Amino acid sequence: MAGTTPPIGFTYRMYNTWSNPTTMKDNRGHKINNGFNLDVFASAHRFVYVTESKLFGADYFYDVVMPLVSKDLDIKATGFSDSKSLSLGDMVIEPLALGWHKPRWDGAFGLAVIAPTGEYDADIPTSPGLGYWSGMLTIGGTYYFDSARTWTISALTRTIINSRQRDTHVRPGSEFVMEYGLGKEVQMRDDLLVRVGIAGAIYRQFSDDSKDGVDTIASEHKQSNALGVELNLFYLPAQFQANIRVLREFDAENTTQGSQAVLTLTKSF
Repeated sequence: MAGTTPPIGFTYRMYNTWSNPTTMKDNRGHKINNGFNLDVFASAHRFVYVTESKLFGADYFYDVVMPLVSKDLDIKATGFSDSKSLSLGDMVIEPLALGWHKPRWDGAFGLAVIAPTGEYDADIPTSPGLGYWSGMLTIGGTYYFDSARTWTISALTRTIINSRQRDTHVRPGSEFVMEYGLGKEVQMRDDLLVRVGIAGAIYRQFSDDSKDGVDTIASEHKQSNALGVELNLFYLPAQFQANIRVLREFDAENTTQGSQAVLTLTKSF
């Protein structure tokens, strides 16, 4: 249900992500044997307020995402080792977002900026921030195969346009991300819904960097894919959800590849 937005009112969502890329890939998708190992933990706190106002038949809402990031990086080939304790990353501010809710489908649209609020240093790979502003367009939807809305297929896309990085003066190429899933919902008790399914993600850089950077070539685009499983528990009386998703990345180029797990907790008021 990636393309389904929250109900009217205030919703708090916490995303806890553990990521362990253990391989770097070159432009042909071949492994770079440099002893790369990165451990990342991120706890992102999202505050969403869905108003009673309507725009184009959709619920109007706005939200802010505040991420806290911790990194631990080792590259044996160079002897590099560094870590960064949990600290503020780059915040997402979404002043315009819309959510449609129909009997057999839901839709989502949003315009946001990603602000370089996290500390960034071009000489420190474990920096929690990226050092540049970005604009982000979100479009997605969920389709229900049956009138009881128990079988779903969904996709949520984000198109990201970046500005120049303040230290390197390189403008990273534009990016496209899609999360998708196929799920089945079962009512275990009167107060508990359980949803299980297949989850995946696609990442593509679709334009060149503005110029070559440190160990990067402007025309070589990053890409990766991920596939895994997901379990969601929804306790109805408290409007509380817990979601666990485990993904394995594959077919990466010009970027890292590994595994990740995401625990998402959601409370609607």
